Formats: sequence, structure tokens, C-alpha cells
Amino acid sequence: MNAHEHATAPDHKPSNPIVWGAYLACSWTWCIGMFLPALLLRDMGWLGFAVFAVPNVLGAAAMGWVLKSRADSEAFVLRHPRAIWWFSVVTISFHVFWAIWVFRFLRMALPMSQNASYGVIAAFIAFWLVSKRSSYFNRMPQLGTALWVFSFAVLIATFVLPDLSPIRSTFTETHPSRLDAFALAPISVFGFLLCPYLDITFHHARQQLATRQRGRIGFTLGFGVMFALMIVLTTQYAPMLIDAMEGKIANATQTRWLGGVLLAHILFQWVFTVQIHLDRVKSLPIERVPAYRVLTGIGMLAGLIGFFANKLPEHAGMLGGEIVYRCFIGAYGLVFPSYMLYRVLLARNGTKPMSYTAMWGAIILATPMFWMGFIEGESIWLVTGMCVVLMIAGIGLVNRRQTANA
Repeated sequence: MNAHEHATAPDHKPSNPIVWGAYLACSWTWCIGMFLPALLLRDMGWLGFAVFAVPNVLGAAAMGWVLKSRADSEAFVLRHPRAIWWFSVVTISFHVFWAIWVFRFLRMALPMSQNASYGVIAAFIAFWLVSKRSSYFNRMPQLGTALWVFSFAVLIATFVLPDLSPIRSTFTETHPSRLDAFALAPISVFGFLLCPYLDITFHHARQQLATRQRGRIGFTLGFGVMFALMIVLTTQYAPMLIDAMEGKIANATQTRWLGGVLLAHILFQWVFTVQIHLDRVKSLPIERVPAYRVLTGIGMLAGLIGFFANKLPEHAGMLGGEIVYRCFIGAYGLVFPSYMLYRVLLARNGTKPMSYTAMWGAIILATPMFWMGFIEGESIWLVTGMCVVLMIAGIGLVNRRQTANA
């Protein structure tokens, strides 16, 4: 059996929706879910987190209801392999950049002894090796279940132990909710409603949850419960991470092992997401996607950017690395959902999809507005940029209907 045959996971027997729910939750616990909530809490308070979390959970869970069968998922992958490939490549590159850039802040935010640091590094290497073996033997769902249980235990510890409560309370008082968080809502809905369909790991789960009922249960449980708890965990360590980005080294916690297990959670989830994307991208038809070396090259470039990110100048009160991070976010808030809108949604029922020229034209026109919203802090520009994307799509749809009726 070669690597490509292995990656296709030909066994389509109905599977346990709880196990696949954990797989989905961990596959979606990205460098977005483990970091962006911290930025939103800093900038917009709990309202900003809610505007991020609700569309995220509902949009991802909806895929299990929209794709009613394994055949629906397989047909989608066959129609859009290149877009799915690019989604995984950007995701892997995003994680490589983020890990290299943010690790210094994680060490400042999560204090631990030198011996504990060595232990976390050893555990990270061991988990990476286990993930590679699990991938080879088609045991990633089982590994995802074990990982989710570990992360859930870490979440419980952050609530039960007294270490983080005073830090959270102070942070909440000094970072109140802001009404401009509502300006983030349209783009949050747009991105989280449409991006899941380009995630090859979601399609893998949907194809293994072969019946309609299992698909709905797996996705609803995986995102409505399991993933939702993972981003709640992010809010627990967010205050310390924000302090670290501002140059403050956190004081040692009363519970000496707490920083170590929080860092282990972040590293293990990072490994899981990267490994399953590296695994599943091999299942795409090789004659219809770029060569694997392209992925490798882009990933190395992202790592290089991450290495030098701390030397980039600040702008608009943000570190240079955070600006790069937010630019990556733009791929999921603008580029990929625009593809879904122009090339998928407007091509339903046999209709010809809108041209790439129209799609990229809309993206280029909206990009400065997204920059103003994401980077310059003028959130209302996000609404304007969203209107541009929808308006051009609407004009194209009207023109096509008029042409068809002529």
C-alpha cells in the first residue's frame, strides 16, 4: 500500500460519532481557536469573543447537516480539489508561522521550571511520533479522542485550581466589551459558514460517518460541545498570553505543573492539526493539485517569516508578527469564503460558476477595506468590504439571469 492509497482511507463503515466528533473538534482547534480569542478579548471584550465563537461553532456544525451523505462529500471534493488543497496548504503554513513566532510569548505566559520545560519538549516529540504512527495506521480519530480528553482535563483544572481566577477577573475589568464587535459579525458569519467545506479533514469525517444521522450527530457533538469547550479553554490562558505580548513575564502559578499542561495542550493540538492536514491532502487526486514540494516550499517560507516576525516593526499598536497573523486570518475571512460564494453557491443547480476574474476582482477591491478593519482598527470597514463582495456577486447573478432570459 503506497502513501496515496493509505491516505484515502477506503474503509467507509459507519463509525462512532463521538470518536469522530472528537476528531473534528481537535482538527478545528487551530492557531485560530487557540490564539484569536485572546486578541478579541483584548480588543473587544467578551462580546468580541461571542461574535467569533457563535458563528464558528454553528457554521462548522452545519456542514454535517448540509452534506446529507458520504456521496455528497465525495462529489464536492472531486469538483474542488485544487481549492481544498490550497486551504490545507495555507492552514499548514499558518501553523508553521504561528508556532515559530508565538512560542516566545507562550513561554513568558506559561511559567514553569526548567525540568518541566524539558518534560513538555519530550512530550511534544513523543506526541508527534505517535501522531505519525496513528496516521499511518488510520488511528487519528482514536488519537483525537485521547487528545480531547487530555485537553478537557486541562480545562477542568483551570476552573478548579485557584491560580487563574484573579488574573481573569482583572483582565475582564480592564478589557470591557465594545459595541464595534458587531461590525465583525458579517465577516465572521461569512468565513465560518463557508470555510468548513474546503477543509479536507471535515470531508474525511463526513465520509466515515456514512449515514445522515451519524453525520449530524458527529458534527453537532464535535463542534457544539467538544470544540466549544476547547475555545473556552483559550479564554482561560488568554490574559497571560496578552500580558506576554506586552512584554510582561507571568508570575509562577501556585500549581507548578499548570503552565506545563497548558503548553502541552497547545503543542499537542498544533501537532494534531498539522499532521492530519499533511495526511489528508495526500488523498486528493495528484493529477489535479500542485506537487507536494510546493506545499513544502510554502511551509518553509512561512517558517522563515515566523522566525523574523519579531523583528518586524509595530504598526497601529500591533506587533509585526500580529499583523502577519491577521493577514493569514484574511484568507479565511475573505479569500476562501469568496471562492465558496462565487464558485460553489452561485453554481448550484447546474448553473455555471462566476468567473475567477469576478472573484479575484471582488477580493482585490475588498482587501484595502479588510486591512482598515483588521489592522487599522476601523471595524466598520469590515462591513463595507463584505458589502463589496456581496454586491459584485449579486450583480453577476442578475446579469446571468438577464442573459438567460434574453
